[in-house]
Amino acid sequence: MKKWTLWIAALLLGMMASLALADVPAKPSEFSYVYDFSGNTMSSRDEETIVAYGEALEDATGIQAVAVVVDFLDGEDPADYATDLINRWGIGDKNEDNGVVVLLARGDRRVQIGTGSGIDRVLTGSKSGDLIDRNIDDFAENRFSSGMASLYMDVCDYLAKSEGKRLNPTDTYYDDRDVYASDRGSGTSVFDVLLGFLFTYIVASVLVNAFMPKNGCMRMLFLGWLFDQYRDYNRGYSRTRGRSTRHASRRSTFGGGSSRRRSGGGRSFGGGSRGSFGGGSSRGGGGGRSF
Repeated sequence: MKKWTLWIAALLLGMMASLALADVPAKPSEFSYVYDFSGNTMSSRDEETIVAYGEALEDATGIQAVAVVVDFLDGEDPADYATDLINRWGIGDKNEDNGVVVLLARGDRRVQIGTGSGIDRVLTGSKSGDLIDRNIDDFAENRFSSGMASLYMDVCDYLAKSEGKRLNPTDTYYDDRDVYASDRGSGTSVFDVLLGFLFTYIVASVLVNAFMPKNGCMRMLFLGWLFDQYRDYNRGYSRTRGRSTRHASRRSTFGGGSSRRRSGGGRSFGGGSRGSFGGGSSRGGGGGRSF
């Protein structure tokens, strides 16, 4: 009887353990930067883009980022799920703990970024949320493949910049937007155009007012009235300063006075010891959004 009881207890424990581990896919036999466990979410083009960016990021910084797509989380917390993937798969360098997971639970309509504890102060929960928000429309409108590729690129770009690096993957382009990934965000904005026009106008105004006749129409078009006011002000200021200097020279022939400088006694603002607040343990960071 005792033997059967032990067998039943062992079986129940095994079933509980298997259920606890069933939510997270087993560690793949071969490494890749993108895994689509839903089977049909990611396009081959977007997978190639993710692989190119993942390789570029790891070569430049040593950070290893993996994109994972699943159908459902089976009730598990998204942050725990992402952390379990990092720990059980061994994503990132063991000593640096610098793994990153960009996770999409398609059926649960949830996007999560998980990080190892080595970079959770760089890719914070707030920053992870900002990066997801930049691409949330793609997920909300069921453009899952393009949303994952775009979010993964943004994560890689941000992590590279935090290390003072700039990624330039080759042969990668974003099919839904018809722009090369290495040129994303490099276009000329309206602000740049206006700034260039303003600079050109100022330079032209200086040249026109320096060489054109004083009463010419071109001078008025290029701020001639402003330059004339500045010249008149300078002339009046010079005359006033000349009179003040002459009067001051008569008054300052006697006396002098002393100047006393107050010292801080070598002290500075602040005080106390650094790091007296804070502490605690960290299992990694990241953040997520529902869509």
